[in-house]
Amino acid sequence: MAVQEKKRIQVQVNKELAEDTEQVLNELGLSPTTAITMFYKRIVANGGLPFQPMLTQGEKASLHFLKETEDTPVTQLNTVNDVQKWLDNPDED
Repeated sequence: MAVQEKKRIQVQVNKELAEDTEQVLNELGLSPTTAITMFYKRIVANGGLPFQPMLTQGEKASLHFLKETEDTPVTQLNTVNDVQKWLDNPDED
C-alpha cells in the first residue's frame, strides 16, 4: 500500500468552541484530525456540505431580537456616581 501524501490544514476558531468540540469528540473517541477527515470525506461524497447550513430557532430569535431593539436608546453608566444619578432620575440622560 502506497503512503498517501499529507497536507497540513490550519484554521483559527474561537477557543471556547474548540475546547467544547474537543470534549465532545473525546467522548466519541475521536481526535480533531479524525473528525475533520470524516467531514472532508462527507463533503467529497456529497458533492457539498453534509448538512444544510441554517440558523437554529434560538439564533433566529436572537437576530430578530437584535433587529427589533437596534434603535432602543442606551444609557452608558461608567461610574458609581453615574449609576446613582440614573437610579435617582431614570428618565434623564
